[in-house]
Amino acid sequence: MTLKAEIAALLESSDIGIRALIVDDKGVIRLLQAAIKREGSISAFSRRHSLELSQLNKMLNGRRSVSRTVLKALGLRKVYVTE
Repeated sequence: MTLKAEIAALLESSDIGIRALIVDDKGVIRLLQAAIKREGSISAFSRRHSLELSQLNKMLNGRRSVSRTVLKALGLRKVYVTE
């Protein structure tokens, strides 16, 4: 068994490490759309989280990357994963 396989097996069989859901940019936008729908409107979401409506629109339309403030509002954080 390779070291990588041993580590994977150890992580699967124990409480070591953090289990995480990895979401790509499209997934974040889908989560943002769902959060906006729960709030009732994009205006309500922007007011609740002190965000500019125009910036939210740009994020939803792919003209701007999702900000840290929006990630925080969604309960997410940006991490980097190696392959």
